[in-house]
Amino acid sequence: MEKLPSVRDVAAAAGVSIATVSRALNRTGYVSEEVRERVQKAVRETGYTPNFNAKHLRTGRSKAIGLLVSNMANPFLAAFFAAAERHLHAAGFSLLVASTYDDPLREQELLTLYESRQLEGLIAYTAREGVARARDPYAHFALPLVVMDRDIEYDCDTVLLDHRTGVRQAVDYLCALGHRRIALFGPHEGVRSGREKLLGWQDALVQRGIAPDRQLTCLLKSAVESPTDQMAEMLRLPDPPTALVALGTHILSGALRAVRRAGLRIPSDFSVIGIGTEEVFALAELPLTTLRFNFEQMSRNATQLILERVGGHRGPGRCITLPLDLVLGESCAPPPA
Repeated sequence: MEKLPSVRDVAAAAGVSIATVSRALNRTGYVSEEVRERVQKAVRETGYTPNFNAKHLRTGRSKAIGLLVSNMANPFLAAFFAAAERHLHAAGFSLLVASTYDDPLREQELLTLYESRQLEGLIAYTAREGVARARDPYAHFALPLVVMDRDIEYDCDTVLLDHRTGVRQAVDYLCALGHRRIALFGPHEGVRSGREKLLGWQDALVQRGIAPDRQLTCLLKSAVESPTDQMAEMLRLPDPPTALVALGTHILSGALRAVRRAGLRIPSDFSVIGIGTEEVFALAELPLTTLRFNFEQMSRNATQLILERVGGHRGPGRCITLPLDLVLGESCAPPPA
């Protein structure tokens, strides 16, 4: 059987001691950047893989953070994971991700698994809101915890997005262009992001003296619901929408499918504002006006909070609220006469 490369082989290839290799790989103690690069090069050349189980037994630390999301197929969550992994890697930690698929039983099993594997902390996009504290597994979770963009009843660190102000700004921009019938597509009101978006939509319309019409809202409860069908129904109303504010690729693309089938052109016949990241809308037919999530800032704040807790920070939960930025593109214009 071929012998696997060892840390001794890495040290020989890099021309340093075994202790220096350990410091470079574990980021403990001082190692110059030049030596660190030599060690990393030697790791690649030898094909060495650290034995994390042995290291865990030896140090009592896993140097791993968990991440729970609803579904990693969601491009928003994938973007967050990529940014968070980069920040944690720079701090010497790995990031272990799992999807809950919004299944409470699976979520409970994953929480138990993360605790049993002695991870050092958890960042979570939970689907649980409004659950009694006695029945909420997060309220009794034993590890440091950061909850992302959810209203919770227990004490922990949170990172929130200011959906209400962002959507209010987007809808007000459309109103300033002359639109009065503005559709809102997004997540259901059972989660914070859906509730806050709806409130922002209502705020802007009321401020402009326009009565909010719930017939122009499509707040999807599941992936089974069709934004295409919902948009088609709105366009058949006696007074249909002339503009749309919509979340993400699936919801926005589904709604726009109905807009195109109706023969409407963007932006001359119909205006559109997408909610998400620049990367998500990069392949749009024309530069979209976008209510942008800053996932880099979100991930930096979340990882900073969890690393501070892992490092021994005590005290009540902290909350960071981040804005959404309206970035103007070419997908909005005054409504047709």
